[in-house]
This record gives sequence, structure tokens and C-alpha cells, in this order.
Amino acid sequence: MTRWQMLLRPLQGLTSGIAERMAPTHWKQFNELHYWKRRKSIEGTLSNDHYEYFYTKCFGLEPGFYEGKVVMDIGCGPRGSLEWADMALRRIGVDPLASEYLALGAKAHRMEYLSAPAENIPIGDSACDIVASFNSLDHVANVERVIAEMKRVTRAGGTLLLMVEVNHPPTACEPHELSPDKLLSWLAPEFVCTAIEVVKPAGSGGIYESVLSGVKVDRAFWATARGFLVASFSREQPDV
Repeated sequence: MTRWQMLLRPLQGLTSGIAERMAPTHWKQFNELHYWKRRKSIEGTLSNDHYEYFYTKCFGLEPGFYEGKVVMDIGCGPRGSLEWADMALRRIGVDPLASEYLALGAKAHRMEYLSAPAENIPIGDSACDIVASFNSLDHVANVERVIAEMKRVTRAGGTLLLMVEVNHPPTACEPHELSPDKLLSWLAPEFVCTAIEVVKPAGSGGIYESVLSGVKVDRAFWATARGFLVASFSREQPDV
């Protein structure tokens, strides 16, 4: 580190703190885009081969489950999470940074990108057969509002697939400390849980590596243990 960098570091920290307090959503998006640009520079091409497993075998599903269906990934990122699902009728990724992701290679992906916050998804009611949120629900500005949108866009009888870190302290990019009980309460009564587990962090602590490891947290410790919730839900038929 140079002398100038040492002198500037306190000023950079002060500026970051002010930006985080004054405009937390913009600051979060700035950091997330910086993260993906760094991944792009490291990887060259942002890979997406791993997603098929997490949409299928991870939840006990076969690729045929997606045949002719409208699938939405909320907080999709720039990797092309639904490229594998060429049997689906429509593949939609929603992310407030989707327009910026086009320059990172997303424009070549065989799926749609909607540049929008998950709190206000520009698509009609009951438009989706399958909605997924992988490693994104703790990143949003308003979790309850996003869950309300999930309920709105998922058709009766449709499926919600959820993977999210739980019981972690809030950060600039992950501003919510979520728990399994809190999430189940917010998702009810429209979403009925069909399978659920919490797995322990493994390896480098990333969500996908940890889920693959599959070391489960005992349910007695779900309220406090840091880990990753993996759950599927069915959208109930509305009352008539």
C-alpha cells in the first residue's frame, strides 16, 4: 500500500459510511455491481452450469417439471440462471441491476431480464408457474413487500423455491437478519411449505457450496444457528 493510499483510507471509509446511511439502496447496488464486475474480471465468462442442479435435484424435481411453464428467478444476477431450462415456455430473471448486467454477458443469455426491484415486479397477477429466489431475499430493501409480490405473481397451484441465508448479522448488501420461523410466517397462508431444511455453512461459506455439502442444522437450533434455508412451497388456491 502506498503512502497516499494509507492517507486516503480513513477518508474512503468516512465517505462509504455516509453513502450507506444516506442512500442505502443505491450503496447496496453499487457494491453488488462492483462484486459482479470483479467476478467477471476473474472468471472471464460468468458460468451458469451449476444452476440446473439447484432447480431440479436439489428440490427433488426433474427437468420435465419445467416443461411449458413460466419460470421467474427473483434477484437473478448476471450469470444466466435459467439458460438450462430450454423446455420452459418463458424464462424471466428479475433484478434491479439487469440493465447493467447486459454488459457483463447477460445479453447473450437465452432468457429474459427485467430491470426492476423485486418489490415492484412488472408482470401480471398469477403470471408464473414457478418462482425462485436463490441467495437474494436477504439482499432486498423490503422483504415483506417482496414476499407480497411473490404471492401476487405465482398462480394458484404454482411453486415457490427458496434458498436464503438465515440468522446472519445485517450487512450493507444483506441488510436483513431472517429466521426460518419469520419467513414461514410471512409466506403463510398463501404459500404452504412442502419441504424445508437448514444446512450449515461449509467450505468458503457460500450458499451453493453449503447446500451441496448438505450438513443439516438440527431443528431445535433453527432460531439461532447461522445457515442456509432450503425450502419449497405450493401456492394455495384462493378462497371463493
